Amino acid sequence: MRRLSLCACVITLAAIPAWAVPAWAGRGADPEVGTLSIARGKGLVVLEVRGNVLGRLTSGTITVTDKTPNDAYAATLTGKRVVVQRRLSPTKVFIRGQGLRFRLLGGSYRIAINGHGITLSAVGRGTVSIDGEPRFVGDDLGMYSVESDVDCGLEPESCTAVPDEPVRVKLGKAAEPEQGQPAR
Repeated sequence: MRRLSLCACVITLAAIPAWAVPAWAGRGADPEVGTLSIARGKGLVVLEVRGNVLGRLTSGTITVTDKTPNDAYAATLTGKRVVVQRRLSPTKVFIRGQGLRFRLLGGSYRIAINGHGITLSAVGRGTVSIDGEPRFVGDDLGMYSVESDVDCGLEPESCTAVPDEPVRVKLGKAAEPEQGQPAR
């Protein structure tokens, strides 16, 4: 019975004509979502995003608030040397230490990352605040790229230096209000 079901699924997928697949599907990304890449960041990065975020932090703190706690997605936070890990509320987790790694796939989150050695990739919709914190004059605060599909770890010359003044950027296209509906 399983074989029969599998064969039926394969035949159905094979029967879909190429013109029925949207043009952006070949690129593997929704045209409405945005991308963010940060490499060697120092300071504070706050993401309020619906989508996927992967990254690591050499040393510092991460606070994750799950804005959609009843969905099937959950944040994963681990570290080589975790000093403190607390659940502040049913939807909020705090972790401090070294060699921290985080994975947030799906869902909607508010992620505050503070420290040095911030490396992350995000795909989704929302806003990002980046505020570099130099330890001395001329300190390298890292690199970031928004909406360019560039990995700052591989192509730093295509990225922008993390500023020492706060900057706020938007990921993805804003949803257009429906006709007759006021903009939010």
